[in-house]
Amino acid sequence: MGKKTISNKKKSNKPIAKSAKPISQGEVWNLDEILGNKSIDSLLADLRIKIDAFTKFRQKLNDNISVQDFKDMIVLKEDITVLANKIGAYYQLRFAEDSSDQKTLSELTKIKQLLTELSNNMIFFTLWFMHIDDKAAKRLIDAKELSKYRYFLLDIRKLKPYTKTEEIEQIMNLKDLTSSEALTTLYELITNSFVYDFNGKKINEEELRSYTHSKDAKLRKHAYDALLNKYSENSTVLNEIYKDIIMDWGNEVKIRHYKSPINVRNINNDIDDKAVEAMMNVVKRNAPLFTEYFRLKQSLNNRSGDKYPFSRYHLYAPYNTKISEAYDYEKSKQMVLSMFNDFDKRFYDAAKNIFEKKHVHSHPMQNKRGGAFCECVSTDILPYLLLNHTGKLQDVFTMAHELGHGIHYTFSRVQSNFTYHASLPMAETASTFAEMLLAEKLLKESGNDEIKKYIIIQNLDNNYAKIIRQVYFVLFEVYAHANVGMQKHDLEKYYYSLLKEQFGNMEVPDAFKNEWNYIPHIHESPFYCYAYAWGNLLVLALYDMYKKQGKAFVEKYVKLLSYGGGKSPKDMLAELGIDPSDEKFWETGFAIIREEIEELKRLTR
Repeated sequence: MGKKTISNKKKSNKPIAKSAKPISQGEVWNLDEILGNKSIDSLLADLRIKIDAFTKFRQKLNDNISVQDFKDMIVLKEDITVLANKIGAYYQLRFAEDSSDQKTLSELTKIKQLLTELSNNMIFFTLWFMHIDDKAAKRLIDAKELSKYRYFLLDIRKLKPYTKTEEIEQIMNLKDLTSSEALTTLYELITNSFVYDFNGKKINEEELRSYTHSKDAKLRKHAYDALLNKYSENSTVLNEIYKDIIMDWGNEVKIRHYKSPINVRNINNDIDDKAVEAMMNVVKRNAPLFTEYFRLKQSLNNRSGDKYPFSRYHLYAPYNTKISEAYDYEKSKQMVLSMFNDFDKRFYDAAKNIFEKKHVHSHPMQNKRGGAFCECVSTDILPYLLLNHTGKLQDVFTMAHELGHGIHYTFSRVQSNFTYHASLPMAETASTFAEMLLAEKLLKESGNDEIKKYIIIQNLDNNYAKIIRQVYFVLFEVYAHANVGMQKHDLEKYYYSLLKEQFGNMEVPDAFKNEWNYIPHIHESPFYCYAYAWGNLLVLALYDMYKKQGKAFVEKYVKLLSYGGGKSPKDMLAELGIDPSDEKFWETGFAIIREEIEELKRLTR
């Protein structure tokens, strides 16, 4: 369950040409490296040859298979995985840069279908290894020659209770193409096509959402009204898509006998339910901290001339100061690279290489996917970054965040291609830590209390967005998945009640009941969002360790990132003395947030 790696592009006997369309400023990624200047036909032919060779191993599968034969099979499976991921990632990135390209969309659909069929031809191995005798499995897992694949093999065995027969698994894979994957593609097509009439011009959603952080209170309200009205106008179809998504997810929960819908994500993340519940309980308990903070920020702004009511419209009102918010792309890039260099040259080198390899798509374009992400294809290719830089300070933090992901995957390339991707909650560690480093750099370089207030406010805004907001998205999902088939009105009513719970006596306009519909993760990757809260709170604790231990911490941190997905999060954190099922640990993060709020109060006296 969950998102699968898929892709697309039209078959051709010629090398693939550069895919990116020119834009007026910034950088455009070069995707040619992914395919190695080969044609799709030749790559697919090579993939089929490898899969045919793989299927011939089937006759050797028994409890007494030799370690060498088993290793040969694993290595071949890894080669196949890399090749399929490259084809898939190439077309995912093409689709992300221009979702209106019908040729790309058509080929994406074809490749999805083909890769699913090829995957079905290989599923016998996973099912066989999942169900062999424990003693036979242990002999292979513990073999010295297979040490690089140990966690990958253990991970396969972990899913044994939730896996069906080969025939049923093949049917489930085919089913996904016309259910969950088709529905999320439809959601993307609809929402990526939205164009907003705003202040006399037509703009895309990414540009519109930048106005929700405007210095002008009227523009903030106007931007939210335009955004929420668009989703309200389309709420009937979007709600139907979502209902079908959670119904499809719920059907698999029943078929596979998971404990609950969120248990699927927890098992995939290799984190037990208790640890996730502990983190979310602490977040709910501490939500009122941010209501106190937002009231303080409103008071500061009102005092300096930015008059606005205590309303959800103005949640991201910037601090009303004379400090410039202009952060052009090159200035932002140099700032972030300098920050990494100050921390450790290995981090700087990794980030710099991503830019030099032209693996960044930096600025908004019509029909380009909004937001930002880091795509990690394989251990032999540096990660790709999609940004939508509009010159705001938050864009600088976004750049640092995504480069943090890129650095994480650069260090974890020592793992196999099966395990160099960290589980979702651990995948946010390096990205969030990078944001902490950036905030610290900005605070150190500030020359007066006004700048310090400005940076602390940015940091607290970010903490709200990455902790409280994300957990409340998941609380909404838990409710929605537990009440499959609920009407649009009921989903909106419940989401609105969660907003009221978060914000206490803050005014929450009725239009925000549709807010959840513009959060892609809710539709595309159920229960994904708690990873942000986990990562952010974890990093607050790690950063505290760094401040106390200095350079000694850096080596531990590099080791943590180098694990990628090669160990369970519990085991990784145990090396640092951390127990994620202990609510006291998660409270450490909020203790730091309280200190930030108190420092802001001190600066405003």
